[in-house]
Amino acid sequence: MNKTLTLSYLKDLLTRAENSFHHEECATCENFLGFLTQLEIDGGPEIQAYLTEYKPPREQIHACLGCDPCPPGLLYAEYLQNQGEKP
Repeated sequence: MNKTLTLSYLKDLLTRAENSFHHEECATCENFLGFLTQLEIDGGPEIQAYLTEYKPPREQIHACLGCDPCPPGLLYAEYLQNQGEKP
């Protein structure tokens, strides 16, 4: 799907996501981690290696807290709508 997911673009997306977190728990939310998984799928080995530091231990992952709106979720949707291409 994505041929333009560079490390620079990935870092921009992650910064935008982290800056949008309403709660500390957002970093371990299933919505944000779903976004990370999509980025990992779309990226090459360099992207995949970089994302390992963002993955929490399994026992820390939790369901959505129900934030409305969910900023990381909105960023994920925007990414998918653009099919990974930087707007």
